[in-house]
Amino acid sequence: MADSFTDDEKKILEPYFTNLDKPVFAFTAKVPEEVVAVLFSKYSRSAHSIRKNFLDLVKDPESGFKSILDTVSAGGSNDAFANALVKARDFFRRILVEYGDDSVGELGIAHVACENVSQIAAKRLEDARLTSPLEKSTRYVVFEKGNYCKPAALANSRFSEDYAATCKGLFDAYSGQLEPMKAFVREKWPIAAFDLGGRKISEITDEAETKRAKSAYESAVKARALDILRYYLPAATVTNIGITANGRAFEYLASKLMSDELEEVREIGRLMLEELSKVIPSLVKRAAPSNYLVETRKAMHSFAAAKLSGTKIRKQPTVTFVSYDKEAEVKVVAAALYQFSHHPLSQLRKMARKMTAEERMKVVDEYMGKRSSRRERPLRAAETAYYQFDVLSDYGAYRDLQRHRIMTQIPQLLTVEHGYDTPQEIVEAGFGNEFHRCMKRAAAVYKKIAAEMPMEAQYVVPLAYRIRYIMQFNLREAYHLIELRSVPQGHPSYRHVVQEMFRQIKAVHPALVQYMRYVNLDELDALGRLKSELRKEEKIAAMEKGDT
Repeated sequence: MADSFTDDEKKILEPYFTNLDKPVFAFTAKVPEEVVAVLFSKYSRSAHSIRKNFLDLVKDPESGFKSILDTVSAGGSNDAFANALVKARDFFRRILVEYGDDSVGELGIAHVACENVSQIAAKRLEDARLTSPLEKSTRYVVFEKGNYCKPAALANSRFSEDYAATCKGLFDAYSGQLEPMKAFVREKWPIAAFDLGGRKISEITDEAETKRAKSAYESAVKARALDILRYYLPAATVTNIGITANGRAFEYLASKLMSDELEEVREIGRLMLEELSKVIPSLVKRAAPSNYLVETRKAMHSFAAAKLSGTKIRKQPTVTFVSYDKEAEVKVVAAALYQFSHHPLSQLRKMARKMTAEERMKVVDEYMGKRSSRRERPLRAAETAYYQFDVLSDYGAYRDLQRHRIMTQIPQLLTVEHGYDTPQEIVEAGFGNEFHRCMKRAAAVYKKIAAEMPMEAQYVVPLAYRIRYIMQFNLREAYHLIELRSVPQGHPSYRHVVQEMFRQIKAVHPALVQYMRYVNLDELDALGRLKSELRKEEKIAAMEKGDT
């Protein structure tokens, strides 16, 4: 039954809800996140609706909630609002304790900006599965000279001068080669060679259209140049990250950060908790360093070093297919039928095993065959088949692929032991010797530091160096990961990784990946972002004309 409100109640509610007469509504920005959490938590133990419970809070003198509303409505001072909020939070904290459910922490959202953090720290921040991070891009933004992390442990060590000189040398090469590299890209892939919407640029007569094409081309040139030169950047290079998450996810993330081996990361965790305590204190109050994480990492470093001492590292390719589900087809077919039947899973799996390959193929075809874009992912039955890869790629590729967190990812420490990748364009542009000098100097300094400070030594390693990591994911995630990361505008290094994953999965499960229609296997030797940049320019032009 729909809520009904008096005129006075409507006046109270209207500023805080998007509607008062529909069963689906949203809170406006005026409602603090902890209030949202309290109101949602009441769903489990209250017969009333959100809007009725909201009115009950207003009427309850102990809640302090009416003081908040009065302050906001009257345009009161920040101090008055803060005082009212303190009283309200005490009341909310009692309610949240009474409900005693961890999931209550998921009902309040916060947004945290973490600026001037190293690439190493950025990976720790983005490792949290249930957060939404957005990071400064190495493709669109030129990283400034000297803008790198200077950890106190290194700054106060005997390695400080070597560390600073190495980072400076890497940034000098990166900055100094930017304009020459853009010139090289223009020469290698001239605009006249491209098909721009079915025509060459020389065939375009409209001045505005020509301007858009040239702007898109220059954006693509810059992106390609930065894609090439990012191999110089040390892992110390600082970046900015914005993170949106609920209280529970932030509570765990802050705890994990405060338990890290690196002081930079621990400090980020402390600062994050300090700021979150100003906006959603009730939802992150249990965040604290974890003795379990600290002691486990310490013990495992020692154990692994002793156990593997003297064991030679075996060489292997960039992408190694470690294991896969031998009964993937049976599991996917059974799960697909399960959703649309009333039979137990064990019975359906027995039936699937007895089917012929053609019969199973018919089920898969019905289940996945109607996809019309890469954004239409297979349904959940595709999550029952798993694949595990051991990847050895440049750190730049890892930092992009690591953002796919709906999978199991386990990285090793960043090191120089696995060598580095050299972009062919660096050599073709005449910078090969300087590139190799920079890499070798970084490796030498890394080894000096690593002998005493293996964790801090990671900072000096350029993005060109390879890191080893496990990627384990299900078939559904494979569709998302491989189709997205193989697009022409993707970076060549991670495109190679996912293309190889596709080939290896296809070799064992061709029936399950035949509907992965949006994988791009072309070895692109052009400006992959050009069409994307052109579409962006056209959209902007359409918006300015009011055609959207």
